[in-house]
Amino acid sequence: MPDNEPTEEELAEQIKGKTLQVYWYLLRHPTPMTAREVQRGTELSSPSLSLHHLEKLRQFGVVEKNAHGEYKITRDVRVGILRLFIGRGRAMVPRYLFYATFYTSLTAALMTMLLQFGSWYSIILILLLVSACVVLWYEALSIWREQPFPEQPE
Repeated sequence: MPDNEPTEEELAEQIKGKTLQVYWYLLRHPTPMTAREVQRGTELSSPSLSLHHLEKLRQFGVVEKNAHGEYKITRDVRVGILRLFIGRGRAMVPRYLFYATFYTSLTAALMTMLLQFGSWYSIILILLLVSACVVLWYEALSIWREQPFPEQPE
């Protein structure tokens, strides 16, 4: 690795807009891709524009180009909205999705136990857990809608 490799903060300043969309597309498709494949996948106006963004990413040390002219990710950086996602490839999902799933499962399990007792504090606890679940699901879906490049059917 070069000594002058940019930090995460510097990359966050440089990787945004269309460059972020190209990076997102490469993250979602982990196989090496040519500039034309990236251009078609990201719906950029020309392969040269795609090449510009790929070279920008290569300059930052995030992707590398092989002898066949294909680009692949070498450094996984989470900048901007990508900090709110986990996983790699097609399995990139919002972090809040795991929290929402966990608390929904916990709420369902506790509801079956607490409703048997029927006391007022059981109802308050269930209401608090349900409200937490609603907030977490709302956040997970909001982040999902804001992803840099929504997946399109192939």
